[in-house]
Amino acid sequence: MRRLRGSVALDSSVLIEYLMGTKTGEVLKGYLETLKPEEKVSCSLLTISEVFYVLCRLKGAKFAEEKISDMLASRVLDLHDSMEVSVRAGKIKCERGISLAGCSCIAVAEITNAKAVFAEREKELVKEMEKRPFNVEIIFLRDLES
Repeated sequence: MRRLRGSVALDSSVLIEYLMGTKTGEVLKGYLETLKPEEKVSCSLLTISEVFYVLCRLKGAKFAEEKISDMLASRVLDLHDSMEVSVRAGKIKCERGISLAGCSCIAVAEITNAKAVFAEREKELVKEMEKRPFNVEIIFLRDLES
């Protein structure tokens, strides 16, 4: 299995895979277990909202609350909720045909000088990448699975 390295901004899809204990989520688990001090793990507040609602629909509100609380208590994740993130995500959304949450992940990656990490090759994201590259490296966890 290839490894995830460097500072990353996580899309909600990645955190959902990780929190649900999937094979794809194992890639993030391995990364977090070997996290170096200079490597930062970031996401936007919008990502947390999306993770919560997906987990809530899958397993209920109590499960979602516990998973989000545990994740935030670990202090591994740097949350970004600034006006800069919001405006940059909005600009990306204005120009690109991808989800607002995806735009938010890419905005955080730009601001933190990190790689934007998504669980899989979402059709809309790949289409936009083919039209014009993003300003950050895009990584797909499924590409790193063994």
